[in-house]
Amino acid sequence: MTEVTRYKLDPRRDTPLMLLDCPADLSELATPEKQAKAREIYEFPGIVAVDNAVGEDLLAGLREGLTFERRKFKDKFTPELPKSPTFSAARKAAAKRLTELARALFGYELAELTGAAISYRPMVTQNEPMHFDGYMVECGKTPLMSILNFDVLSRFWQVGPSFNELCVKEKKFMTKALNKRGDPYEVHQELRQFGMKGGGPLGPEEPVHRIEFAPGTIWFANPKTIAHQITYGNGAVFVTWIIDEPVCKCQKCTLEANGIKLTQPVAV
Repeated sequence: MTEVTRYKLDPRRDTPLMLLDCPADLSELATPEKQAKAREIYEFPGIVAVDNAVGEDLLAGLREGLTFERRKFKDKFTPELPKSPTFSAARKAAAKRLTELARALFGYELAELTGAAISYRPMVTQNEPMHFDGYMVECGKTPLMSILNFDVLSRFWQVGPSFNELCVKEKKFMTKALNKRGDPYEVHQELRQFGMKGGGPLGPEEPVHRIEFAPGTIWFANPKTIAHQITYGNGAVFVTWIIDEPVCKCQKCTLEANGIKLTQPVAV
């Protein structure tokens, strides 16, 4: 495999990208210095990507379930899985590989996974709105999300601002959004809705990083703290662990850390 991730980073965006080529021996990634750097990038928050992270046999097995069915934004992933031994082996191997790579890169203690623990997504996702994921995670913890592109084509991402970046640069808008919603954990919904209407700090005219994750690439990004948009992608495997966070960056804590508070009573 020689395909590599391509990218164009906009200097007006703060989100860093660390891009590595996967070594034959993952222990080369597992030095204290390299792990500290990977954690620093991820926690900033940023994206850590590793090209050529899996072999062709694993990709071929996962591709047995590929479909051209298009998924609508926020639809659940409920594909009918292939029943072949090669597909089952590939799912198990993917879970193992994602876990091994995450441990080597970051040095976290992560649970063992089985093939059933991965989210297998073999359908087309295209032109999502720019958004933050909104599922709840306990304060003081955060997702470590890993993604493997097993499609034959690259997976196209646009990366917008971090939630903290918006709190710093768009304080007036964020204060209005918080007071309109009345709940810090719903501010992301206000951001997404404004963006879908063509305005706000997640609107289509705002600067973005453009990243094309190559087939066989695995990357790590926090979907709750980085605004992201899939402009095109088909087959991908997702695995997410919940880890302790040195400094909590949930929406509530990030708003408070930047002095953004409710300034009017919320109607009950």
